[in-house]
Amino acid sequence: MVREAGKDRMFSLVTDLDLLRERVLRFGNVRQIQIDPITAYLGVGQMDSFRTTDVRAVLAPVTELASELMVSVVGIMHFNKKTDVTNALLRISDSLAFGATARHVYAVVDDTENKRKLLVKGKNNLAPRDTKALAYGFGAREVGKDKKSGSSIWAPHIVWHPQHVDVTASEAMQTVSDRSGYAKREAREFLLERLEAGPVKADDLFEEAKQNGIAKQTLKRMKRELGIRSRKEQGKLDGTWTWELPPRPRNVTTHEGY
Repeated sequence: MVREAGKDRMFSLVTDLDLLRERVLRFGNVRQIQIDPITAYLGVGQMDSFRTTDVRAVLAPVTELASELMVSVVGIMHFNKKTDVTNALLRISDSLAFGATARHVYAVVDDTENKRKLLVKGKNNLAPRDTKALAYGFGAREVGKDKKSGSSIWAPHIVWHPQHVDVTASEAMQTVSDRSGYAKREAREFLLERLEAGPVKADDLFEEAKQNGIAKQTLKRMKRELGIRSRKEQGKLDGTWTWELPPRPRNVTTHEGY
Protein backbone atom coordinates (compact mmCIF):
# COMPACT_ATOMS: atom_id res chain seq x y z
CA MET A 1 0.00 0.00 0.00
CA VAL A 2 0.99 3.63 -0.47
CA ARG A 3 0.18 6.32 2.07
CA GLU A 4 -1.02 9.42 0.23
CA ALA A 5 -2.85 12.50 1.58
CA GLY A 6 -3.49 10.65 4.83
CA LYS A 7 -5.07 7.66 3.10
CA ASP A 8 -3.87 4.25 1.95
CA ARG A 9 -4.12 3.22 -1.71
CA MET A 10 -2.87 0.30 -3.76
CA PHE A 11 0.74 0.40 -4.91
CA SER A 12 1.01 0.95 -8.69
CA LEU A 13 3.83 -0.16 -10.95
CA VAL A 14 2.81 2.69 -13.24
CA THR A 15 3.48 5.55 -10.79
CA ASP A 16 5.24 4.21 -7.70
CA LEU A 17 8.54 2.63 -8.85
CA ASP A 18 10.53 5.39 -7.15
CA LEU A 19 8.90 4.45 -3.84
CA LEU A 20 9.80 0.80 -4.44
CA ARG A 21 13.42 1.75 -5.22
CA GLU A 22 13.58 3.77 -2.02
CA ARG A 23 12.22 0.91 0.08
CA VAL A 24 14.61 -1.64 -1.45
CA LEU A 25 17.61 0.60 -0.76
CA ARG A 26 16.40 1.20 2.80
CA PHE A 27 16.13 -2.54 3.50
CA GLY A 28 19.43 -3.38 1.83
CA ASN A 29 20.60 -6.80 0.62
CA VAL A 30 17.32 -7.41 -1.24
CA ARG A 31 17.64 -10.23 -3.75
CA GLN A 32 14.09 -10.75 -5.01
CA ILE A 33 10.84 -8.82 -5.39
CA GLN A 34 7.66 -10.88 -5.71
CA ILE A 35 4.53 -9.31 -7.19
CA ASP A 36 1.47 -11.50 -6.65
CA PRO A 37 -0.46 -11.14 -8.85
CA ILE A 38 1.23 -8.58 -11.04
CA THR A 39 -2.07 -7.49 -12.61
CA ALA A 40 -3.26 -6.20 -9.21
CA TYR A 41 -0.58 -3.50 -9.20
CA LEU A 42 -1.02 -1.89 -12.61
CA GLY A 43 -3.04 1.05 -11.34
CA VAL A 44 -6.80 1.50 -11.56
CA GLY A 45 -7.68 2.82 -15.00
CA GLN A 46 -4.05 3.78 -15.69
CA MET A 47 -3.41 1.21 -18.42
CA ASP A 48 -5.04 -1.64 -20.34
CA SER A 49 -3.49 -4.99 -19.38
CA PHE A 50 -4.70 -6.49 -22.67
CA ARG A 51 -2.86 -3.94 -24.83
CA THR A 52 0.68 -4.95 -25.74
CA THR A 53 1.95 -1.36 -25.94
CA ASP A 54 0.53 -0.49 -22.50
CA VAL A 55 2.04 -3.57 -20.86
CA ARG A 56 5.47 -3.05 -22.41
CA ALA A 57 5.43 0.60 -21.33
CA VAL A 58 4.89 -0.48 -17.71
CA LEU A 59 7.24 -3.48 -17.64
CA ALA A 60 10.21 -1.78 -19.33
CA PRO A 61 10.91 0.49 -16.30
CA VAL A 62 10.47 -2.53 -14.00
CA THR A 63 13.18 -4.47 -15.85
CA GLU A 64 15.43 -1.40 -15.73
CA LEU A 65 14.88 -1.15 -11.97
CA ALA A 66 15.75 -4.85 -11.55
CA SER A 67 18.99 -4.31 -13.48
CA GLU A 68 19.85 -1.18 -11.51
CA LEU A 69 19.28 -2.77 -8.10
CA MET A 70 20.57 -6.21 -9.17
CA VAL A 71 17.46 -7.99 -7.94
CA SER A 72 15.20 -10.56 -9.58
CA VAL A 73 11.55 -9.67 -10.06
CA VAL A 74 8.98 -12.48 -10.05
CA GLY A 75 5.53 -11.61 -11.32
CA ILE A 76 2.76 -14.12 -10.61
CA MET A 77 -0.07 -14.47 -13.14
CA HIS A 78 -3.03 -16.76 -13.74
CA PHE A 79 -3.89 -18.88 -16.75
CA ASN A 80 -6.64 -17.86 -19.14
CA LYS A 81 -9.56 -20.17 -19.93
CA LYS A 82 -8.10 -21.64 -23.13
CA THR A 83 -7.68 -25.16 -21.74
CA ASP A 84 -7.09 -26.64 -25.17
CA VAL A 85 -3.91 -24.53 -25.63
CA THR A 86 -0.67 -26.26 -24.55
CA ASN A 87 1.76 -23.36 -24.99
CA ALA A 88 2.53 -21.79 -21.60
CA LEU A 89 3.12 -18.35 -23.14
CA LEU A 90 -0.29 -18.41 -24.80
CA ARG A 91 -2.03 -19.46 -21.57
CA ILE A 92 -0.94 -16.32 -19.69
CA SER A 93 -3.91 -14.06 -18.98
CA ASP A 94 -4.20 -10.64 -20.58
CA SER A 95 -1.52 -9.45 -23.02
CA LEU A 96 1.15 -11.70 -24.55
CA ALA A 97 3.62 -8.93 -23.66
CA PHE A 98 3.88 -10.29 -20.09
CA GLY A 99 5.50 -13.49 -21.33
CA ALA A 100 7.44 -11.77 -24.11
CA THR A 101 9.09 -9.30 -21.72
CA ALA A 102 10.05 -11.92 -19.13
CA ARG A 103 13.40 -13.69 -19.37
CA HIS A 104 11.95 -16.83 -17.78
CA VAL A 105 8.41 -18.19 -17.79
CA TYR A 106 7.43 -21.08 -15.52
CA ALA A 107 4.05 -22.72 -15.12
CA VAL A 108 2.56 -24.86 -12.37
CA VAL A 109 0.65 -27.83 -13.79
CA ASP A 110 -1.33 -30.50 -11.94
CA ASP A 111 -0.08 -34.07 -12.27
CA THR A 112 -3.14 -35.75 -10.79
CA GLU A 113 -2.13 -39.28 -11.75
CA ASN A 114 0.97 -39.04 -9.53
CA LYS A 115 -0.68 -36.77 -6.92
CA ARG A 116 1.81 -33.95 -7.34
CA LYS A 117 2.38 -30.67 -9.12
CA LEU A 118 4.95 -29.89 -11.79
CA LEU A 119 6.95 -26.69 -12.18
CA VAL A 120 7.59 -26.64 -15.92
CA LYS A 121 9.64 -24.27 -18.07
CA GLY A 122 7.76 -22.33 -20.70
CA LYS A 123 10.63 -19.98 -21.59
CA ASN A 124 14.28 -19.61 -20.66
CA ASN A 125 16.42 -16.91 -22.29
CA LEU A 126 19.36 -17.00 -19.89
CA ALA A 127 20.53 -20.63 -19.90
CA PRO A 128 21.01 -23.57 -22.27
CA ARG A 129 17.80 -25.33 -23.29
CA ASP A 130 16.60 -27.69 -20.58
CA THR A 131 13.12 -29.20 -20.73
CA LYS A 132 13.16 -31.09 -17.44
CA ALA A 133 10.62 -30.12 -14.79
CA LEU A 134 10.56 -30.09 -11.01
CA ALA A 135 7.93 -32.03 -9.08
CA TYR A 136 6.59 -31.12 -5.66
CA GLY A 137 3.88 -31.84 -3.15
CA PHE A 138 2.77 -30.40 0.18
CA GLY A 139 3.57 -31.40 3.72
CA ALA A 140 3.07 -29.98 7.19
CA ARG A 141 5.56 -29.26 9.95
CA GLU A 142 5.47 -27.95 13.48
CA VAL A 143 6.52 -24.29 13.62
CA GLY A 144 5.86 -23.47 17.26
CA LYS A 145 3.58 -23.75 20.28
CA ASP A 146 0.45 -21.81 21.15
CA LYS A 147 1.31 -19.70 24.20
CA LYS A 148 -2.09 -20.15 25.81
CA SER A 149 -2.96 -23.78 25.11
CA GLY A 150 0.51 -25.21 24.57
CA SER A 151 -0.79 -26.97 21.47
CA SER A 152 1.46 -27.44 18.48
CA ILE A 153 1.14 -25.00 15.59
CA TRP A 154 1.40 -26.66 12.21
CA ALA A 155 2.02 -24.96 8.89
CA PRO A 156 2.05 -26.27 5.31
CA HIS A 157 5.24 -26.31 3.29
CA ILE A 158 6.42 -27.43 -0.12
CA VAL A 159 8.16 -30.81 -0.39
CA TRP A 160 10.34 -30.95 -3.50
CA HIS A 161 10.82 -34.36 -5.09
CA PRO A 162 14.49 -35.39 -5.46
CA GLN A 163 14.35 -36.36 -9.14
CA HIS A 164 13.68 -34.20 -12.19
CA VAL A 165 10.74 -35.10 -14.44
CA ASP A 166 11.57 -35.43 -18.12
CA VAL A 167 8.56 -33.61 -19.52
CA THR A 168 8.17 -30.40 -21.50
CA ALA A 169 5.73 -27.66 -20.59
CA SER A 170 3.61 -28.47 -23.66
CA GLU A 171 3.46 -32.18 -22.79
CA ALA A 172 2.50 -31.50 -19.18
CA MET A 173 -0.17 -29.02 -20.18
CA GLN A 174 -1.54 -31.32 -22.86
CA THR A 175 -1.97 -34.00 -20.21
CA VAL A 176 -4.17 -31.57 -18.31
CA SER A 177 -6.17 -30.76 -21.43
CA ASP A 178 -6.73 -34.50 -21.89
CA ARG A 179 -9.54 -34.20 -19.36
CA SER A 180 -11.64 -32.67 -22.11
CA GLY A 181 -11.34 -35.96 -23.97
CA TYR A 182 -10.23 -34.46 -27.28
CA ALA A 183 -6.54 -35.42 -27.00
CA LYS A 184 -7.46 -38.93 -25.87
CA ARG A 185 -9.77 -39.44 -28.84
CA GLU A 186 -7.06 -38.18 -31.15
CA ALA A 187 -4.49 -40.59 -29.67
CA ARG A 188 -6.97 -43.47 -29.85
CA GLU A 189 -7.69 -42.91 -33.53
CA PHE A 190 -3.99 -42.54 -34.29
CA LEU A 191 -3.05 -45.84 -32.62
CA LEU A 192 -5.90 -47.85 -34.08
CA GLU A 193 -5.13 -46.60 -37.58
CA ARG A 194 -1.35 -47.13 -37.34
CA LEU A 195 -1.50 -50.57 -35.73
CA GLU A 196 -4.34 -52.01 -37.77
CA ALA A 197 -1.93 -53.45 -40.36
CA GLY A 198 0.40 -54.98 -37.76
CA PRO A 199 3.14 -54.22 -35.20
CA VAL A 200 4.97 -50.87 -35.39
CA LYS A 201 8.19 -49.76 -33.68
CA ALA A 202 7.43 -47.75 -30.55
CA ASP A 203 10.03 -45.08 -31.42
CA ASP A 204 8.35 -44.56 -34.79
CA LEU A 205 4.98 -44.17 -33.12
CA PHE A 206 6.34 -41.60 -30.67
CA GLU A 207 7.91 -39.57 -33.47
CA GLU A 208 4.80 -39.66 -35.67
CA ALA A 209 2.57 -38.80 -32.71
CA LYS A 210 4.78 -35.81 -31.87
CA GLN A 211 4.46 -34.56 -35.45
CA ASN A 212 0.69 -34.82 -35.06
CA GLY A 213 0.70 -32.88 -31.80
CA ILE A 214 0.03 -35.90 -29.58
CA ALA A 215 2.03 -36.00 -26.34
CA LYS A 216 4.03 -39.10 -25.43
CA GLN A 217 2.20 -39.42 -22.10
CA THR A 218 -1.17 -39.31 -23.86
CA LEU A 219 -0.07 -42.05 -26.24
CA LYS A 220 1.11 -44.28 -23.38
CA ARG A 221 -2.13 -43.75 -21.49
CA MET A 222 -4.20 -44.73 -24.51
CA LYS A 223 -1.94 -47.75 -25.05
CA ARG A 224 -2.96 -49.03 -21.61
CA GLU A 225 -6.64 -48.32 -22.21
CA LEU A 226 -6.62 -50.18 -25.55
CA GLY A 227 -4.67 -53.11 -24.12
CA ILE A 228 -1.93 -52.68 -26.73
CA ARG A 229 0.93 -55.14 -26.29
CA SER A 230 4.64 -54.31 -26.16
CA ARG A 231 7.19 -56.75 -27.54
CA LYS A 232 10.98 -56.50 -27.52
CA GLU A 233 13.09 -57.76 -30.38
CA GLN A 234 14.40 -61.19 -29.41
CA GLY A 235 18.08 -62.10 -29.17
CA LYS A 236 19.39 -58.52 -28.77
CA LEU A 237 20.23 -56.66 -25.57
CA ASP A 238 19.37 -53.36 -27.24
CA GLY A 239 16.52 -54.74 -29.29
CA THR A 240 13.76 -52.40 -30.39
CA TRP A 241 10.28 -52.38 -28.88
CA THR A 242 7.16 -52.76 -31.00
CA TRP A 243 3.50 -52.16 -30.22
CA GLU A 244 0.65 -54.27 -31.53
CA LEU A 245 -3.09 -54.45 -31.04
CA PRO A 246 -4.47 -57.26 -28.87
CA PRO A 247 -6.10 -60.15 -30.73
CA ARG A 248 -9.72 -59.55 -31.59
CA PRO A 249 -12.25 -61.78 -29.83
CA ARG A 250 -13.90 -64.34 -32.06
CA ASN A 251 -17.51 -63.64 -32.96
CA VAL A 252 -19.86 -66.06 -31.26
CA THR A 253 -23.25 -66.59 -32.93
CA THR A 254 -26.13 -67.78 -30.79
CA HIS A 255 -29.37 -69.26 -32.15
CA GLU A 256 -32.23 -68.68 -29.81
CA GLY A 257 -35.23 -71.00 -29.99
CA TYR A 258 -33.38 -74.00 -31.43
